[in-house]
Amino acid sequence: LGVHPERFVLHALPEFSALSFLKIAGLILGCAAVCILFCLALHLTSNLFKRLFKNSYLRVIIGGVLVVGLTVLVGNNDYNGGGMHVIERVIETGSAFYFAFLFKIIFTAITNASGFKGGEIVPALFVGATLGAVVGGLLGLPPSFAAAVGMVTLFCGATKCTVAAFMLGLEFFGMGGMGYFALAAVLSRVVTANIGLYTAEHK
Repeated sequence: LGVHPERFVLHALPEFSALSFLKIAGLILGCAAVCILFCLALHLTSNLFKRLFKNSYLRVIIGGVLVVGLTVLVGNNDYNGGGMHVIERVIETGSAFYFAFLFKIIFTAITNASGFKGGEIVPALFVGATLGAVVGGLLGLPPSFAAAVGMVTLFCGATKCTVAAFMLGLEFFGMGGMGYFALAAVLSRVVTANIGLYTAEHK
């Protein structure tokens, strides 16, 4: 049908060693912890908006004003919409603003709480990519590779789809990081336990 899937090229993969394995495991655990924060932020903000603003139209207005105000304060549109353009930039350049992941969590939580539904998965990938690039860089890992691992980790933790997260890593980034993507998916699923975007416990 002429549809071209998103694909990224990872120019550098870490050499396999005990030290690199520990660094990658630490990266995954950190991303999994932020995944829990992401999921809880969306659930709690949604519940808060429903309690404070009983009228759904009022929720839309309040949320819209907050998002516009935050966009003006930030000074760019990086945190509006899904953010795929930011993900592409992070993978290509290996650099991300230190607190981009936190800003995206805030923007996404407010947007969804206001009544917009269906916009959680790409933001989860955004959070994983930006956080992974920053933490990976601090750990001495190739930032683009770390961003890829972060994306797999956040996707799996948010959706609880371990196999799909692994396959997403292969589809986006190729077979080179297969072992790391498998580790990211499994660890993320274990660490995040029952905390996710679609788990009944938070509804």
